[in-house]
Amino acid sequence: MRTAPTLDDARRTLKAAFGYDAFLLGQAEALEAVLAGEDVFAVMPTGSGKSLLYQLPAAMGVGLVVVVSPLIALMRDQLRAVADTGVVAAALHSAQGEAEAAQAHRALARGRAQLLYVAPERLALESTIDLLKTLPLRLFVVDEAHCISQWGHEFRPDYAQLGAVRRRLGAPPTLAVTATAGPRTRGEVSASLFARPPRLILRSFARPNLALAFRPRGAGLRQIADFIARRRGQSGIVYCSSRRKADIMARDLRALGFDALAYHAGLDPATRSLHQDAFFERAGVVMVATIAFGMGVDKHDVRYVLHADLPDSIEGYYQEIGRAGRDGAPAEALALFDRRDLAQRWSAPAAIAHDEAAVAEHGRRKAMAALCVTPGCRTRRLLAAFGEDSAPCGTCDACRGGLLTLPRRLGALALGLRAALESRVKSHIESGAGPEPDAAAPAPNAAQHFASEPPPEPMLRVGDERLLRELLALRLALAKARGVPPNGVASAEALQRLAMRSGPAAFAAQDAGAIAPADRDAFLRVVENSRQQ
Repeated sequence: MRTAPTLDDARRTLKAAFGYDAFLLGQAEALEAVLAGEDVFAVMPTGSGKSLLYQLPAAMGVGLVVVVSPLIALMRDQLRAVADTGVVAAALHSAQGEAEAAQAHRALARGRAQLLYVAPERLALESTIDLLKTLPLRLFVVDEAHCISQWGHEFRPDYAQLGAVRRRLGAPPTLAVTATAGPRTRGEVSASLFARPPRLILRSFARPNLALAFRPRGAGLRQIADFIARRRGQSGIVYCSSRRKADIMARDLRALGFDALAYHAGLDPATRSLHQDAFFERAGVVMVATIAFGMGVDKHDVRYVLHADLPDSIEGYYQEIGRAGRDGAPAEALALFDRRDLAQRWSAPAAIAHDEAAVAEHGRRKAMAALCVTPGCRTRRLLAAFGEDSAPCGTCDACRGGLLTLPRRLGALALGLRAALESRVKSHIESGAGPEPDAAAPAPNAAQHFASEPPPEPMLRVGDERLLRELLALRLALAKARGVPPNGVASAEALQRLAMRSGPAAFAAQDAGAIAPADRDAFLRVVENSRQQ
């Protein structure tokens, strides 16, 4: 009988195939459990070597390792990364040609493939499941596992079916990995994917070299240009909420003499590749991007990440700022926010109670708003969202400067109160622990924070409530059909505003980035039909 490979075997393969002398923190514990055939859920920050947890067993010849990956670009990057290790790897996804797909099928049929990357949409097909049932599957891996949870910031409907797919494949030993999952997300992923609680490998989310800062957004480009000018020659990323804004900001920054390039899904593939290559090869490039510039970005010397618009969740924010300072040297993260945006995030329309995805989305957006106005340590509050207690960091904008931070903290407190009042939510200030961190709870024993009572029902008429429910239902249907999170179709706030207006003619310019252009007509038709009834 063949004995199970040991951690000593893994260390030898680590050196021989990957060229590393030792494991990073957390890797040995996770690998030992994986090699023993246990189910493992590894929540480890960016740069901690999560991909090695499944590439190394494949290199050891344990059998076929199947990796579910959400992005084709990420699969291709990983295929290139393992090319020099001797691992025979293949992929199945919608963007490959017939020759590439046939080559993958041959490698699988002949038993040569050790590592198979597959898109969740492809894995959902009966033909793919039937194929995998015929193969000696030894490890089932879910990369970016937070996509399973509606409380995760990048929910994918096809990911939610992976638990059922795993059972149909005979419930092989399973490894789930992600860099961003708070307690609620971890609970939902575990319940959906595993039959019993997995071994949880949880690394600290702290990034001591990364200094966080939040500021109210000023008018025009000056605030952003001044920030970049003080860091001229350094590589950085500026995140925007819409493609149009990214294009305009990149153009205006170039006019000011910065080496700025745009990146978003609306650019043709050749332009995206050209801009990404320039970012990696040239010093001092400013990438002005939407969240399309995300997973798989591994440039070690990014010195800053600036959010020109507030992210939709703390988990998304953490993942995006994680692109800075991967070399361990000091880096900065600045997020700009608008008080009106905070007010919109603070309360939710009563109608979202009928839409589980909308409830989750509101919880994420509210938690991000609370981080902007916390009067205490930003890092401590951020880590609390992932269930981690910590002391004040000493590097964020609420910690730097000793007594000089007092006006800044009082300003944050005043901003939060004003936003809460504007959202018609009765707020007060109290001490101590609040609700679960994923739902915008404060850090344990943190300084004073906002704790809102259940929000009162918004001023929606009966007809508006009904219309909003129809808009939310349409959004959910479109999201499921396209395999994207509901917020990728339209934000709940935009739909609420649309439901409360007199008709399509009142569709405001501010909603242009909050509703996908391809879907605006569909939403407006629902409004038009409702007004005619």
